[in-house]
Amino acid sequence: MRNTLIIILKLYLFWLFYFLVNRLLFCLLFYSEISSISFLEILKIFPHSLSLDLSFISYVGILVTLCLLITFLFRYSGIQKISFYFIRSLNILLIIISSLVIGSEVALYTEWGSKLNFTALSHLKNPSEVFLSASFYHTSILLFFLLIGVLFTKIFNQYLELRELFSFHTSNNLNKFFESTLHLIFIGFMFMLVRGGLQPIPINLSDSYFSKHMILNDISVNPSWNIFQSFLKSKTNLKGNPYEKYNNEEINVFAKSLSNDIRFSGNILNIEKPNIVFVLLESWSADNIESLGGLKGITPNFKKLEKEGYLFDNFYTNGWTSDQAMSSIFSSFPVFPYVAVINQSDKSRRLSSLNNSLPDDYHSSFFFGGQLTYGNIKGYFISKGFDIVKDEEDYPNLEKGGLGVHDGDMFQQFKQELNTLPQPFMSTLFTLSSHSPYDFPGERNLSFNSKEDTYVNSVAYTDKCLGNFISSIKNEEWYKNTLFIIVADHSHNSPKGWKLAQKERFKIPMIWYGNVIKEEFKGKIHKKLGSQLDIVPTLLRQLNLDANEYKFGKDLFNINSVEFVPYAFPRGYGWIRPEGYYAFSQSYNRVLEHEANSHEEKSKIKKEAELFFQLSFQDYMDL
Repeated sequence: MRNTLIIILKLYLFWLFYFLVNRLLFCLLFYSEISSISFLEILKIFPHSLSLDLSFISYVGILVTLCLLITFLFRYSGIQKISFYFIRSLNILLIIISSLVIGSEVALYTEWGSKLNFTALSHLKNPSEVFLSASFYHTSILLFFLLIGVLFTKIFNQYLELRELFSFHTSNNLNKFFESTLHLIFIGFMFMLVRGGLQPIPINLSDSYFSKHMILNDISVNPSWNIFQSFLKSKTNLKGNPYEKYNNEEINVFAKSLSNDIRFSGNILNIEKPNIVFVLLESWSADNIESLGGLKGITPNFKKLEKEGYLFDNFYTNGWTSDQAMSSIFSSFPVFPYVAVINQSDKSRRLSSLNNSLPDDYHSSFFFGGQLTYGNIKGYFISKGFDIVKDEEDYPNLEKGGLGVHDGDMFQQFKQELNTLPQPFMSTLFTLSSHSPYDFPGERNLSFNSKEDTYVNSVAYTDKCLGNFISSIKNEEWYKNTLFIIVADHSHNSPKGWKLAQKERFKIPMIWYGNVIKEEFKGKIHKKLGSQLDIVPTLLRQLNLDANEYKFGKDLFNINSVEFVPYAFPRGYGWIRPEGYYAFSQSYNRVLEHEANSHEEKSKIKKEAELFFQLSFQDYMDL
């Protein structure tokens, strides 16, 4: 057992040193880019890189420990020889591959300013083009890091001294059982390191993101771990566009039919440059809102806001998870059944976003009481240049439940944060308590004789917190200049029991609220069909800003814009039009929902759904 422990410890120390050296070389090669950043912030690279480094090394460690366990159990000279060569060859191969990855990444960074990813690797389909376009500098960098890799293979062979460690003393059955159990415990511990710990959300890129300077975040992210994850999450691209059915001419005609008419139907705001506050309501279905056809008595505070706000009563989510909602709401980008663009940093970094479309003097911030590592949400907002991104780690003194800070405390904290922000600002609070395990510190008095009663009561708790928040900020200096956009991130099962793909299941609340709304629009209801994709284009047009780059969304106040809502659910997609809707399961290859007034309208809606997902998925592939 002692030999196994020595091998594993040396393995971890070797790989950590290897990644440290390569990071230092990266910093030296890009000294001009990081020299203006404070030295203390640069030093933060190293502690923030540790979790992904350990995750990658643990993949290797699991294989090595399994090999050692087999060798320990059988102890034949032949098996010991095979194990020795397997462990040595595995590590040498990974060192060389990792060196090529790091060298390619450094060369790529000079051109694209991004890490090596699936998109870059896809160019290897045309190797002649890659080699012809490579400069002497790129080739030199690649060869330099390859030489570093060769040097480390020599260090590996001498440092670990595997032959000397491959000796196991004879032991009785009890010791054999005990030592085998310890091997399995080691493997279990390494599996924990692979996922980043015992926390509910497994490790991802966001765990290494810490700075507004993206180059520091990119240096922090382990290149070998990143390319492996990028390949896994982009493997759908290998199969091409799964929605491809129509020719380019039909696609182009369809795309043109969705484009917004440039005429503008009027501004509902009384100032040109308001503060913008988003309140994203976790899992709020329209079934919780009485005025949207929902159940009574769940959200009385939201109902009060309707009297002074502008309610959208035909509004839908585009997906079914929070990470999908972020790219829909802030980047106006569609959701697909099998991939999430926000989880792929190489693609999500190329998306347009509300923050980047606002004037430069807008201060941007995002606050959440839980873990923003979920779905790479933290990485997404940092890559979009948000000035402040905070989650539960920034609030160690606030009382927490199973997933993070309860909404009551978080709304109070949000008020304090807003009071410190320079105007104009665009700030977001993402609520938490209406997500399972629903351990909110509030009453549970509502019952609809449904298994969703706990969820319904959690929504009622957040509604109370929302009401208290709005009441508490009305005397703040910034309040009179602020537009509040209160919208759900996605829907949820409700006592109404909609089926998986029914459009009603995707209906969510959205209300615009604040003194900045003109009096004639307060208390009014917007009837036009819309979705989260439309928020950014609509808001930008209200601010008299260009929204043309958001081609999948529309201005909801433009009387000539086409009404449509694309949505995705697990293993399927849907399309809503005023005339009806269509939902198709890709896994079962059958239509789940199809409603319209005539056969012609049914055929038209079905074709539009197919055209939209072919068009938008191609856009996703081209990012």
